[in-house]
Amino acid sequence: MPHSLIALVLSMTSTLGAAPAPELTVSYESAVAPRAEQARKLLKDSGVLRTRIKLPQPIRVVARDCDKPATTWDREDRRITLCYSLVDKVRRTLTGIAETEESDTRTTAARVDGALAVLFHQQLGRALSTLNGLPDSDERADQFAALTLASDAPQQAAPAAEARHLLADHPEVEPLSGIRESATFACLLYGADPARNQRIAQGGWVPAERVPTCADEYNRVKSTIGSMAVKAGA
Repeated sequence: MPHSLIALVLSMTSTLGAAPAPELTVSYESAVAPRAEQARKLLKDSGVLRTRIKLPQPIRVVARDCDKPATTWDREDRRITLCYSLVDKVRRTLTGIAETEESDTRTTAARVDGALAVLFHQQLGRALSTLNGLPDSDERADQFAALTLASDAPQQAAPAAEARHLLADHPEVEPLSGIRESATFACLLYGADPARNQRIAQGGWVPAERVPTCADEYNRVKSTIGSMAVKAGA
């Protein structure tokens, strides 16, 4: 085979044979208690535990029963854990809020799915931070979460912002609480696509005086970490 043809074949092999983005594997462990089983089914049916973001290393997501309601990222095992008890707490808290507002079940379901999406993308953000050699922090995890959620599931941006706004003063749902954190997260989601996400601004989930700056805030975050939160194949 002529050297020029060999070079061409090697070049094509290098490009076409490049390893695809490592996949995210998800498992839902069995639950014994009825509420935990309800949470398992709710989480699985929501379909939020997925991403098209290119991952630097394989990551496992494990949904399971835990002693405490929590969601965690284990760098050593490259594992995200989401506890059924936290899913149940989110569901019950948002259902209680809906009852006081007399919201319909469809609205409540959208909020719950939005909250679960935030929980997953926060831990995905921690994974992307540490696997890319960045310090792990709540702020950085939220920044990644806004970028990856807006990319993976733009239709969930408004429900996610609304759910977090409603849970901001509920410390029992610790990963989603915090008024300042909620406003910043909503601002980034709004800034990702102001036309599509008008409901975030209209709902008051971002302080009115901050709304005009959200696109700039999103672009600053994207320019800093956006190269680590792109879709596979992009």
